[in-house]
Amino acid sequence: MTEPGRGAGRRETHKLSTRRALEDAALLRFARDGYDATSVESIAADAGVSTRTFFRYFATKDEVLDMGRVERQDEVGAAVRFAEGHGLDLVRAAVLALAAGFAEDRDRVALRGRAAGSSPVLRGRLLDTLLSWEHTLASALEERGEPEAATLAAVAVAVFRSAVTGWLRDGGALTDHADAGFAALS
Repeated sequence: MTEPGRGAGRRETHKLSTRRALEDAALLRFARDGYDATSVESIAADAGVSTRTFFRYFATKDEVLDMGRVERQDEVGAAVRFAEGHGLDLVRAAVLALAAGFAEDRDRVALRGRAAGSSPVLRGRLLDTLLSWEHTLASALEERGEPEAATLAAVAVAVFRSAVTGWLRDGGALTDHADAGFAALS
């Protein structure tokens, strides 16, 4: 007999594993063959699932670039709500929390960048993700009563983008690159 909750835990683990397999297969295909030359069928086959399964997880093939977009938005919003300080110190804490969440995903982030280089659609998708984080940050900052919330959010996302570029180029820890970016603003 299964303990209460164990079956649900295995199902969730399986779902996450399948989602990750689809994302990885798509990133590899996009980076190697280009977005336009990659079919949903080939992504599904590489992940070892059916095309129908692909569409249970993603409405379109460009959605695989999101890499936990909604979860990361929630994290960055929570980081703002619970962080100490104001202004740049506050957004620095939020960006460092976001950066820490990418620590194990360097290879996937690099693949995502290569994949985006293959298609204006994917570059637009990445920009949309960044803008969604900026909007989430600005909203959370406004809720806290921070003046110039939109400007602080835009600066935070710019520092994050620059940190990712340095991280992919030079290695090290993404949080260190982000921290150095904020230090440069002081």
